This record gives sequence, C-alpha cells and structure tokens, in this order.
Amino acid sequence: MKLFTEYPEAEEAKYCALMSELVKKNMDNLYKGEKQKIAKRDTHSKTHAAVQGTLEIFDFDEAAIKQELRQRTTLTEAEIQGISLKQGLFIQAKQYPVWLRFASGAFSVKNDYEGDTRSMAIKVVGVEGERIPHSHELHTHDIIVHNTDVFFVRTIKDFYSFFLTIYRAGLFPLLRLLVLIWLKLHPYEATLLQTSFKRFPKSLLTERYWSASAYAVGLKSDFDPSQPGRVPVEYPAVIKYGFVPVSSQAPHQPLPLESRPESELQRVKTSGAEDNYYREDIMQALAKPDAEYTWDFQIQFQTKPEMSVDDSTIVWSEEESPFFTIGRLTIKHQKVDSPLENEFGENLRFSPGNGLAVHRPVGAINRLRSIVYPIVANSRHTKRGVKYQEPTIETKV
Repeated sequence: MKLFTEYPEAEEAKYCALMSELVKKNMDNLYKGEKQKIAKRDTHSKTHAAVQGTLEIFDFDEAAIKQELRQRTTLTEAEIQGISLKQGLFIQAKQYPVWLRFASGAFSVKNDYEGDTRSMAIKVVGVEGERIPHSHELHTHDIIVHNTDVFFVRTIKDFYSFFLTIYRAGLFPLLRLLVLIWLKLHPYEATLLQTSFKRFPKSLLTERYWSASAYAVGLKSDFDPSQPGRVPVEYPAVIKYGFVPVSSQAPHQPLPLESRPESELQRVKTSGAEDNYYREDIMQALAKPDAEYTWDFQIQFQTKPEMSVDDSTIVWSEEESPFFTIGRLTIKHQKVDSPLENEFGENLRFSPGNGLAVHRPVGAINRLRSIVYPIVANSRHTKRGVKYQEPTIETKV
C-alpha cells in the first residue's frame, strides 16, 4: 500500500450499481402516495436546523506546518516537499459565507434521546475554481462532518449488505430481527455503531466534528477522473477535516465536550414526550443577541499507509499525525424557527462530490457517497415538487 493512494475494491462497480438501485427502491418504498410531499433523506433524515455562518480561511504558515510534519511524522522529505497546501479553498486568506445543516444520522426521524450520530453539513458559498466533474452546483463547496472520527463499515460491499438488511426490515416489520442478525455476524461494525451511539452532546453548537473520510489536496498532472474505483490513484497529499469547538473570544481556547445529563435522558424517555432537544437548543441559543459559536477548522494528513484512505473505520492517530488549524467557522445570533427556514433545511442538497477538483473526496465510502447522494437528492426533490436552485447566502431554496 502506498501513501496518499486510494485503491479500488473487488467488484466495486457491481456493488455501486446494486446500491444505486437499492437506494432508488428504498426512497420509493419510504415515500409513496401522500408521503411523497414530506420525502426526506434516506440517512441523516432528521434536520435540527439550517443556519448561516462564516468560514474564515487563515493566511496560515505552510512552512511551519511542513516543519512540524518533519518533526512529528515519518513522512520523507520528498513527500513533504510534494505537498502544496495553498490551493483550492486554502489558496488565500478569505471569509466565505456558509449554510450549515445540523442533523441526526439515523435512517428515519427519531427522538433525540435515542442513540445516534450527529452531523454538521457545511455549504461554503462563493467558491471559484475548477470543479469536481459531477458537482451539482457551480460556486459552492460542501464539507460533511460528524461527531465521530470513524465510519462503521469498511467496504462498499459491506455497506450494501447492511443497507439491504435495513431495506428488507423496512418492507417487512417481522424481518427486523435481520438487523440484529447482521450486527451479530459483523461484531466489528456493531461495536463501532454502539460506541458512536453512546454520545449525547449537550449542544450541537459546542460539539467536535470529524470528516472520518479522506480528501485530496491537489491532483497529479496526469490525473484522470474516470480512474478512481478502477485502478489505484495517487494524490500529492490526502487529509481529513476536523472542527474543534473553541471559545468565541481570543485566544480561542478549546471548549470541553459536554453531554446531556443521564438523568435528563431517562426523564424524557419515561415521559413519553417527543424529544426535539437539539433543535430547541439551537433555536434558543442563537436567539440571544450576543450569541456566537466558534470552531477551529483543521486538517490532518495521512502520514503512513496504515492510516487507510479506503477503510474509514480506522482512526488516524492524532499522536502520529496532529491536526493543524487553518481557519475558523463562526455562527452568530439569528432566528431559525420559521417554516421557510425549516423547508430550506430540508431542501438543501449536500454531497462530498460537490466542490473543487483539488479537494475531491477519496476512498471507498466517499466514492459510494458521491454516487448515492445525488440519487437521493433528485428523488426527494422530485417527490416534494422542489425545483432546486443553487443557494446563495441571500436566497433560500
């Protein structure tokens, strides 16, 4: 295995095609008849809020980052010299307006006291440059992160197997036992899921987020976009993204991660009431005139081949590869409780494959997501009767 290289899976094209057809069938099964009008995503179904923010890219010191890579990693001098950070979204110091969608990761809308991962999808607006060929917008760049540093399946084939089980259980309630059987037969994946579901953040506005999957920094001169998934493809560098909550005032110290009290979770569970805790928290927090929430925008390099690009169940150790802060994400006071705002959040479209070519998503799960996400988006927009337009910071979908 080589550094900064993604590898195709055995029968990848077959399982991507099977997954594409299964996703279409699943959307048609979930949202038919009158339910078409409320069609949601097939994963990360529950929208907590869509909010405005600002992503500032710093005039960071590339030489200092490379010097620290020399001191703290096993990258060779040639590998370090081959890295060029000042390109794409990182090319210059700049402030970008962004739309963010906070959501929960489940296949359906559930109470917030139920175990789940939480996501923050960021749409950077006003981005110029050569696009990833299958981008669905012309001037935006999407970054999708979650409050867990890994994904729970290794391969496209495994994810198809899991999703097929979920689909069959949805068709026939009596077959829900199949999900438990799948998890029993896949103990590694089951453990990752259980670990991810244990965290109940106190607020999504002070939570830490990771991309878990990898992204390129630059492309080789002979790069062919038709080759990933067919042959090994090497990049000048591969990174993961991170967002660390920090204090809104200088010197922007990292904030401690806090959880919802267990006593509160139990109280809400036993009450039988609907639990939309995270939406209500965001609404109340941002309603305050002096509200301001901030994250350091960070990148982490793959520094050895064992830190897999394709297997996103493998954690990239921060001891072996530190995160570097290159920007800051900020959300300030705003109202997010109108029906128009709710519709906007539901209709927003995100994909790891939407954005600048030099930051293309890499790795098996990212290749699958770049195929499946557009299918889901087109399906739900068609069912909802939405004529989707690329959002700006002034306009709403």
